[in-house]
Amino acid sequence: MEIFVTGATGFIGRKLCLILAERGHQVKALCRNLNHPYLIKHANIKPVKGDILDTGSLQEAMQGCTQAYHTAAMAKMWTRNANDFYATNVTGTSNVMQVAQNAGVKRIVYTSTCGVWGPTLKHPMTENDPRVVGFPITYERTKYLAELAVNDFVNDGLDVVTVNPSRVFGEGPITDSNTVSKMISGYLKGKWRIIPGDGGQVSNYSYLDDVVIGHIAAMEKGITGNRYILGGEDISFNEFFATLEKISGIKRSMLRLPQPVIKFYSRFEALKTNLTGLAPVFLPEFADRLKLNQKYSSQKAIDQLGYHITPFEEAMRRTIEYLKTH
Repeated sequence: MEIFVTGATGFIGRKLCLILAERGHQVKALCRNLNHPYLIKHANIKPVKGDILDTGSLQEAMQGCTQAYHTAAMAKMWTRNANDFYATNVTGTSNVMQVAQNAGVKRIVYTSTCGVWGPTLKHPMTENDPRVVGFPITYERTKYLAELAVNDFVNDGLDVVTVNPSRVFGEGPITDSNTVSKMISGYLKGKWRIIPGDGGQVSNYSYLDDVVIGHIAAMEKGITGNRYILGGEDISFNEFFATLEKISGIKRSMLRLPQPVIKFYSRFEALKTNLTGLAPVFLPEFADRLKLNQKYSSQKAIDQLGYHITPFEEAMRRTIEYLKTH
């Protein structure tokens, strides 16, 4: 079976290509640079040059494919041209859906994010829960708009299943969007010494291998038009760094940085970026997010897809072993 994958050099997409190839599928891996260092080499992976903003390249690359996984996205905190978020996440997604529909692709799995729900008030969010705050973070807003676009194609007869990973980490390259692995790697190297606030803020952390297998399960078992949260355990910053210390055997003196200090620094960074055009280290909307929890339930994926959650400590151990050897 020929399978089309966008975002083939991304954190999720590259591992997805490898697992599909190892299972005997012929994978067409869409990438803008055929010599990208993160592109996995495998006899069953065929790199195809293209861009989700170029429908001509999509049409050529998608011919003959029965299934498609759309994992490509603009997942950075900041980009010089703010319109890039909308172009990549919304227009690009619509392009993939339209070309797939025209090419006769039978089924698509679209990679969204738990960020479409944003922060949680008390209990873990499920797929049926509404968002409780606005959209100050551009990435989350444009991914939400992309989901609306996908729903329009589903209503028009296209077979699409959406998956929503939480904060993904695991064995793989450290990229701008891979903030969790950045924290782990920074801690191991002695470059990350900060715990935000009192360390009690909770986020949901999903292991890369679980998320990739969850994508494939969504393709095989997912219900058309449905969303599936692919998460892990809800972990506080205190628990995160305590686990990191325990498994790595490395004890660091950590600084608990009060929320007002973080917010002040983020405003300084925003001002610097506005005046100079230089990329910020942190922005106010992300500082505000640190006040709130992000708890999510993967029960629907467990029940309907057979989704498996690797225990957080085990996932952390595998990630640390990988980072120490790479």
